[in-house]
Amino acid sequence: MIRVLQVAMREFASTVLTKGFLIGVILTPIIIVVAVGAIALTKNLKGPQLAGRLAVIDRSGAVAEGVARRFTPEGDAAEREEARKAIGAAAEGAMDRFAVDETQKAMARGMIDAELEKALDILSGLSVDILPEGTDEATVQRIKDELGRTNVHEKDGDAGTRTDRTVGLIIVPREAVIRGEGGFGQIETFWPDKVDFEIRQRVHRRVGDAVIDARIAADPRLTATGLNSGDLRRILDRPAAADKVMTARGEKRSGGELALMIPAGFMLLLMIAVMSSGQMLLTTTIEEKSSRVMEVLLSAVSPLQLMLGKIIGQMCVGLLMLVLYSGMAIAALIFFSFGHLVDPFAVVYLVIFFLIAYFIVGSMFAAIGSAVTELREAQTLMTPVMLVIMLPWLLWLPISRAPGSMLSQVLSFVPGLNPFVMVIRITSSEPPPLWQTIAAIGVGLATAAFCAWFSAKVFRVGVLMYGKPPDLRTLVRWVRMA
Repeated sequence: MIRVLQVAMREFASTVLTKGFLIGVILTPIIIVVAVGAIALTKNLKGPQLAGRLAVIDRSGAVAEGVARRFTPEGDAAEREEARKAIGAAAEGAMDRFAVDETQKAMARGMIDAELEKALDILSGLSVDILPEGTDEATVQRIKDELGRTNVHEKDGDAGTRTDRTVGLIIVPREAVIRGEGGFGQIETFWPDKVDFEIRQRVHRRVGDAVIDARIAADPRLTATGLNSGDLRRILDRPAAADKVMTARGEKRSGGELALMIPAGFMLLLMIAVMSSGQMLLTTTIEEKSSRVMEVLLSAVSPLQLMLGKIIGQMCVGLLMLVLYSGMAIAALIFFSFGHLVDPFAVVYLVIFFLIAYFIVGSMFAAIGSAVTELREAQTLMTPVMLVIMLPWLLWLPISRAPGSMLSQVLSFVPGLNPFVMVIRITSSEPPPLWQTIAAIGVGLATAAFCAWFSAKVFRVGVLMYGKPPDLRTLVRWVRMA
């Protein structure tokens, strides 16, 4: 046992005390900081612009004035103010839920205003050309042909983008305002090629608002109430809900969508810790075998002691990563007053299932590493192991949304899958019964024991084998030989 611990300490120190590991551990926070900085640097970048005239044919005779008003400087300013109020109210509610202080709120308001100005500025170069209600089809076809030949990115010398051209055609039929037997009709819009989707959507929204105003004005039932379109929209606006949950310690903020991400976060932590440490175990085993260092080590310890020492050493590396990343995540939840979303027992189970998952994956990686002499030779043998690890990631959403379903319960007892599936179920809104958790731990321990036994057999033979890389049938034959 002392020799196993000595090998484990050597494996742990040779991994943790390297520059590569230290850089890798702190790389995630650095990436986050760099991403935030990049977003800040790109906040002044403007989106696509479109300048020119929008031709509007109003067959209803009630919409043209509203459309033209919305494309004036006054209408543009009114839209900006309305959007600022709506987005500001939603942002204030979100910041209150996350207990953001006043300084951070002021920064968020400034960023929201800047982004809003950029978003609404894309229509500032558009004007409206109202055509007669009875415009004939020949004129309509001529405008369509002109749009087909228009290059929206064409520049006019030093003056910038051309503004004397038609860049869109909007036709509002009478049925869009006056309800027919089949319901309200649709407006038709025609554009040149390569017009940005966001620009088209914002134009559609302005024209659609003008149509709604015309419908309200044309409906005698609504006119009799004395309500205008703004009043009606405010009445129909869905109120926000101050969602809270009751716990043993009193009321707490509801996590909302954040609670849905907790199972995915736990499984991601488990996967990162298991895969990172398992990959390091595979790499070090292959390197020591190919450089013949393994033969020197085997002169002092047995193959079983060497394998167990390497597995335990890299297990400590993975456990260190798990503690660091989970600690940062839980500290962030506590800082934003969402610490109640994580059950302390879930953290305990996370560690338990990490040990099980790591021994399963680590044993397989140790066996694969001992059987090959180059990393590329290990790819074929790693495929079944990788499929087992990735399957819970592909199924985490249906499992977390229905943790008590037959699929979730069956996968909880499938060897190799059950550590990852149980972590999702335990942190979901419907934790599994205690007997299922205990049974899943038992299945996991039995699987880990079998994998360790299988890997020990392969390791004993493969660690001194060189030449052609083995296939799965050869590994089974080595197990029978050992």
